[in-house]
Amino acid sequence: MNWKKPLMTDSGGFQVFSLGFGRDHGIGKILKTENSKEIKINAKPKNIKIMQDGVYFKSPIDGKELFIGPKESIKIQEKLGADIIFAFDECTAPLADYEYTKNSLLKTHQWAQVCLNVKSANGRTKQALYGIVQGGRYKDLRQESAKFIGELPFDGFGIGGEFGNNKKIMSEMLHWVIAELPEKKPRHLLGIGQLEDMEKIIKAGVDTFDCTIPTHYARRGIAFTSEGKLNLKQTKFLKKIEPLDKGCVCSVCLNYKKNYICHLLKAGELTALKLLTFHNLYYFNNFVEEIRDKIKKGEI
Repeated sequence: MNWKKPLMTDSGGFQVFSLGFGRDHGIGKILKTENSKEIKINAKPKNIKIMQDGVYFKSPIDGKELFIGPKESIKIQEKLGADIIFAFDECTAPLADYEYTKNSLLKTHQWAQVCLNVKSANGRTKQALYGIVQGGRYKDLRQESAKFIGELPFDGFGIGGEFGNNKKIMSEMLHWVIAELPEKKPRHLLGIGQLEDMEKIIKAGVDTFDCTIPTHYARRGIAFTSEGKLNLKQTKFLKKIEPLDKGCVCSVCLNYKKNYICHLLKAGELTALKLLTFHNLYYFNNFVEEIRDKIKKGEI
């Protein structure tokens, strides 16, 4: 990659959800619609097999069965050479009932200890290992997990899993967890980071977070700007001889115009996706810098 700055790798725990019950029910980490199909304790996803010692996946390339457990996950992440790696876990679905979530949590806690043992045995001290808090939407399970994971010798903590069916519930759930985690170690929120989320989760005590939104939207022709989200696939932008965002000083806004990027999109040129990705990443990073300045000034 030739990326000389810090890197994180995830463990594969999210794919236990996304390629399992997430795919089966067409849902994400935040439940957007009411759905009565609860996932019971004995339920099994169609495309993966969750076992006590790990998970069997199917290769998207040739359908071959692939196994990842805590040992395999740590070894893969160590070989990739990331600065921060994560313990292997099961990210539970928002439809999982209490019994399923409790049973899943026991596996996640067991896997967390295996991950620590594997990393210790390998003697790699330069990579920071984060444990992951699960527990779904259930307060007692979230607190139980935060206490258990928080007492283990991890270098930091990831807050994972589903976050209910609206952002208000998510904020409440973060407070449950953060109150139980050691204050002197970093806390990372996994898979959340839309612009409207950022200030709230930072105020709640989250130190770092990750989200695919800037790149995900860029690949669909969307630019984030001070005017809001712009869909550059719209024909009207062929006549706009102006930067994506007049107040932006990223390399894209300084050198390219809306009409050119719109033309590239309509011509099916990959360069458009690259330019929008660079701009969106700059925009999001600048947004976080502004929040950091507010913290320094005591405004947050």
